[in-house]
Amino acid sequence: MRPSHLAYVLVATFIAMCSASAAEVDLVLGQTMPYSGPASALSAVGKVQARYFEMINDMGGINGRKVKLISLDDGYSPPKAVEQIRRLVENDEAVAIFGSVGTAQNAAVQKYLNSRKIPQLFVFAASDRFADPKTSPYTLSGMTLFSTEAAIYARLVAATQPQARVAVLYQNDDYGREYFRSFKAELSRVDATAEIVAAAPYEVTSPTVESQIISLANTDANVFLNASTGKFTSQAIRKAGELGWKAQQFLPIGSNFVATILRPAGLEYAKGAISATPTKTVGDPEWANDPDYREWLAFMKKYYPDGDLEDQLNFSGWNIAVLMTKVLQACGTDFSRENILKHATSLRNLSLPGLIPGITINTSPTDYRLIKSLRPARFDGTRWVPLSGVIEVE
Repeated sequence: MRPSHLAYVLVATFIAMCSASAAEVDLVLGQTMPYSGPASALSAVGKVQARYFEMINDMGGINGRKVKLISLDDGYSPPKAVEQIRRLVENDEAVAIFGSVGTAQNAAVQKYLNSRKIPQLFVFAASDRFADPKTSPYTLSGMTLFSTEAAIYARLVAATQPQARVAVLYQNDDYGREYFRSFKAELSRVDATAEIVAAAPYEVTSPTVESQIISLANTDANVFLNASTGKFTSQAIRKAGELGWKAQQFLPIGSNFVATILRPAGLEYAKGAISATPTKTVGDPEWANDPDYREWLAFMKKYYPDGDLEDQLNFSGWNIAVLMTKVLQACGTDFSRENILKHATSLRNLSLPGLIPGITINTSPTDYRLIKSLRPARFDGTRWVPLSGVIEVE
């Protein structure tokens, strides 16, 4: 064999080996979750997503690449989230941070990730700060924004409660204050006759919100915006019911789960509450024969048999993992951070299996709001019954 030909063979073999090696390299996604700490129930999101990508890898991965989701515990602590995100970026070389839970946790790492031009995608936090392409072009929320949801409730109040007297319970943090501010601004815009007669904050470290509910009930308000979370929502619903306060109650998306929020509160006390959502509701007969819902059930049975089929977080986490997969599939073989961001910010009328028909995902380089439509529903004591069709916020 001539030396020149031997050199060609060696080079060709080296290139082939490098190509094969590249094809075998995992596509690394990173995230932090509260696997410990006061909000550990929210870690259901990370648990179901880990199993989802296990399924994706069993099916061959994404465009020939296996996905490695590294999910680390942040204890629901912003400083810990910073530490873990730095590890994911600098040690594990994650191509993107995906689906991390918590407003304060995501906010704590937002500037760092954007300065490094690392996509912070579809986070489980709904503040407008996670949909601001001018300030943070690498960050996208994976949820309906607080401002979108609160605006829809304000419109429902204006449409159904003439001269409304509104009492508000809100969590005294970025979430609660932003939610209340958005609701108040939209209500004043759409209904000059409505009045917010009282607003009571509570701390996440408080044992109970009973005193706040007693104070709000004493105003005789006929509308109750219950902008709380978790156990505090259950406590508020129960106490209002025990007091016989008959105000029309509105519940945020994350606080309307029948199994984990309403049942502990007492279903009879939650009856008549109004909420709105973009997603199908687990366990609801409306979706019993829905092919996409049944696909989730089949996935859970095979990959997460001990997962709670009544926990909406298991459904929502799966749905966002599907969204991430669709973005990566659209990237072809170019999994650079720039290309991932490009496809995440150019979604057009994308349907997801967990979304209510008629609601789609849309993004553009100048508009990072994934979801701009919700369907309102009223709780009848057993399930959420649709009140109308989809309502959209421009």
